[in-house]
Amino acid sequence: MMEGGEPMGRRQVTTATAAPRRYNMLFLILLLLPLLRQARAKVTNECQFPAAWSGRWFILGKEGPIITNTSHFLDRTCISKVEDTYLTHDENPETGSCYRCMIFTERDVNVIQYRESYCQPEPDLNAACAGVGADDILYSMFRLDGRPIDCPFAGPPFSFSYNRGHGECKALENQAESCTDGSKLLLKYQACADIKGAESSREELQCLATWKDGRNMFLVGTIKPADRDMPFSVDTFRCFLYEKVHHNGKIGYLISQSGDPSCTGLTSVTEGAKTFNFTKEDKEHVRCKYPSWVTQHHDWHFLDGSRNYHFTSGNSTLKVSYRNGGNEVMREEKVVCHNLEKIHPKDDSEGLKVKLVAHVTSGCDTGYVCMIFHKRDNHVIEVQQSSQKMTMPHEACSLDDPVKQPHMTLITSSLHKRSCPKPGRYTVMDLMHVPQLKQARRMRRKRYAVSTGRSQSHWKEDSNEAGDPSDDCQNADVQIGCSSSGQNEMIIQESCKKNDIVSAYSCHGSWEEAGTWYTIVSRNRSATAERETLCVAMRLTEGNIKMGRVEQQELWLSRPTNLCQRAVSSSQWTYKLTNQGVCEDLTRAASSSGSTSLLMRVSVALSVGVTLFSAILSR
Repeated sequence: MMEGGEPMGRRQVTTATAAPRRYNMLFLILLLLPLLRQARAKVTNECQFPAAWSGRWFILGKEGPIITNTSHFLDRTCISKVEDTYLTHDENPETGSCYRCMIFTERDVNVIQYRESYCQPEPDLNAACAGVGADDILYSMFRLDGRPIDCPFAGPPFSFSYNRGHGECKALENQAESCTDGSKLLLKYQACADIKGAESSREELQCLATWKDGRNMFLVGTIKPADRDMPFSVDTFRCFLYEKVHHNGKIGYLISQSGDPSCTGLTSVTEGAKTFNFTKEDKEHVRCKYPSWVTQHHDWHFLDGSRNYHFTSGNSTLKVSYRNGGNEVMREEKVVCHNLEKIHPKDDSEGLKVKLVAHVTSGCDTGYVCMIFHKRDNHVIEVQQSSQKMTMPHEACSLDDPVKQPHMTLITSSLHKRSCPKPGRYTVMDLMHVPQLKQARRMRRKRYAVSTGRSQSHWKEDSNEAGDPSDDCQNADVQIGCSSSGQNEMIIQESCKKNDIVSAYSCHGSWEEAGTWYTIVSRNRSATAERETLCVAMRLTEGNIKMGRVEQQELWLSRPTNLCQRAVSSSQWTYKLTNQGVCEDLTRAASSSGSTSLLMRVSVALSVGVTLFSAILSR
C-alpha cells in the first residue's frame, strides 16, 4: 500500500539506517572532545606574558592596583603574541567578545609602557594591530613594590632655578642635595616674591627607574613633602625628562616634570608642569680633609659603643652610626668636611685642635655644622659639634659656635695602656659620711626590700639584716700606678668586716684642663663580661696653711661615667683622698718586711664611695 507516493517498506528502511549514523557521529564527537580541549589549552598556554611582569602595578585612569601574571593582564587573557605584540581577549558587557592588540615596551623592571587598539570582534592579530598608531595614548605602568635605584644626577649638591609656569625663580638658596640613601634627592625651594607659585618648601625625590628613548633620558620617581611623614600614595608618582648640559665648565641638568602620575605629553626638557635648571655646586669638599691624627684610625666609637665614627679612605667623609642597646644601627649620618676654620694660636699652641665646617646628611635632613676635634692621645679624641644645622656653610661657626657644647669622647677598638696621673698611695677620707655613698646604700636597701617583699619601713633597718654588707666597710685604700713599672694600673681596696673588696682598673690616656685631669680607664666586670670603658676626673687640691703647718693635699675623684664631664662641682665629686706616700715608699716598705702584700693588683680610684667599690662600680 502506498503513502505519499512512497512504498511504506522503503521509508522504514531509511529511518532504521539513519539512527545508527547519528549515534556513530555522537560517539566520534565524544571521543575527539578531550583531544580538542587539549589542543586548545596548548595553544592558549603558548601565549604568556613574561614572568618578570608579574606583580602589582599602577596605571593612571585604571581602578585600584593592577595585578598581572603570566596569562592575564588587567581583565584580559593572552590569546597570541609575536615578540612584544600581544592579542588579548576580554568580555565587554556592551559589545560581547573584545579582541585588542597591545604593543608593550619594557623600559625598566619598574616601568612598562604600552599602546593598544580598539575592540575587534575577530581574533585576528594583524587586523587588530593595524589600527595602532604612534600618536595613540602611551600608557605607563609603575610597579607598586619596586626597589628604588640611585638617582642619575651625578655629584650633588646642585643649585637650581625652577619654573612652575609663571616665571623662573633663580634664588641662590635653591638647593638639590643628596640624602644618606643614594636613591633620594632633597629639593629645597626658596620663595621669589615677584613670581606666582614660587614658595619656600622642601620636597623629597625618590628615584625608581631610568631609561633612554632615542636622545631622550627619562626618570620615574616619587615626589612628596620632606617636612612631613606621609604614607605612600600613587599620586606621588612623577615622570621626568632630563638632559645633561654644561654651564661655564660646570656640569648641570635641564629637567622637566610631568603634572600627573604618567609620562604623557612629556616631550621637552624645557616644557612641563615644572622645569628645573641644575648647576653643580663647588663645595670645596675635595680640598678639605679631617686631621691626620684622626684619620690614622678609620674607626672610633663612644665609650659605651652607642655611636660609631667611620672615616673613609679619602679622609674627607665621615659616616656616623647610631646604635641601640642591642647594637642595631638605628640611623646613620654622612658628615663631609667642607672647609677648615682658623684657630687662634693661643688656643692651639701644640697643633692638637682643629676647627672645621662639615656638611651633615641624616636621611634627607641636611645642613652645615661646626665641629672641633681635640687630640687627647693616639687612641683618644674628643669632638664638639654645634647643635643646629645651618643652610649656608658660613653660618655654621659664626651663628652656633660649638665651644660651649658637650665634649664627645671617642676611642679606638684597640686601646693601649698609658701611665696613670697622680701616682701614689691614698686613703679615702670620711668614708662613712660621703653623701653619694649614703644614697647608694639607701637604693640598695630599697631594691633588696622590694625583692624580698619588705615594706618601706624596713629600708633603714640594720644593714646586716637587710643583706647589705657594704655598711660594714670602715675604710678604703687606693693605689695609683704602684703595681707595675709602667704605672698604668690602679686598684681600690675596701676593708670590710666580712671580706675585703678589690676593684681593678687600667689607664688608657689622660689629659689636663684647667687643673682637672681626665682619664680613660677600663675594667672587666666579670670573667665572661666584655670590657667596660669609663672616664674619671681627678683634681688635686692645693695645700692649705693651718695652725702653723701646711695641710696635706687632697685628691678629689668624680663618679666614673660614659662621658668626660666638664665643670665638675664640689657636690659632684664622689669622694676625696689623702696622700699616704709615693709608690717608692711602698716598694721600700715591702722590701724591708719581706712582704709584697701591699703591692696589690691594678685599679683606678673611681667609685661612688663605699658602695662605689661594691654597688656602683660593680654595675
